[in-house]
Amino acid sequence: MNGKDVIPDKLIGATETPVRTEGPAELISDTRPVVATVTAESAVLAENPGLALYRQQYDRLPDDIKARCGWEDAIARLLANGGEKLKLASAMQGGGQLVGIGTEGKALFKDKGVEPVLFGYDKEKRLLKIYDRDPEQMKLVVYWADYHEVREQVLKDGYELFVDNGYYGFGNEMKQVEAHTKEPFVASANRDVWRVSWLESGDKPVNARCAYFNPVGCRVGVTGITPAGNGDGYGAVRRLRV
Repeated sequence: MNGKDVIPDKLIGATETPVRTEGPAELISDTRPVVATVTAESAVLAENPGLALYRQQYDRLPDDIKARCGWEDAIARLLANGGEKLKLASAMQGGGQLVGIGTEGKALFKDKGVEPVLFGYDKEKRLLKIYDRDPEQMKLVVYWADYHEVREQVLKDGYELFVDNGYYGFGNEMKQVEAHTKEPFVASANRDVWRVSWLESGDKPVNARCAYFNPVGCRVGVTGITPAGNGDGYGAVRRLRV
């Protein structure tokens, strides 16, 4: 997908939904998990400045969502095992963003922004991970990764792909992303060209599921396309559950 491409044939006719701009959809509450808590929060924040931003993002969540996981529980999980999860969250595009709490009680982080993370190979056949469409890195790409290659690298890095609702609609976590950020799940920065973010579709899908942004009408949707699809408009909005 380069510039103002013609609408891809494989996406024509797919069900679309308007970009969500208002509050969260009705979500089912769950029992708050019982885990070790962190009491010296001020000291923890001083040692890990990035946590302050995550705290602000957590505070903006609706009360019924926060009831699934307390902030002290989220901190404990982020800092467990030498801060393994905190490092993963901080290493996401834009430093990561806390956007919700899953029904299982885990804090949900995603790559910051609407642009998907890109994956492409350079002339040495090394797989590059490109944040925010960095033009210098994009110049190095000889060919772009497909669904299988993107998924493999995402899992290897310790993240996951988002999932749909099983019927080519937005899953609960995808809805939380839009409700919290007030932005489409995936889009081009200027809302002027197509974008595709792969969704979890298993090891050997005939058609891989993806969330896509259609600049015509500024709409988003979920559909299935060939897993061999690639280009500089195909990538992944990754998730991290803590």
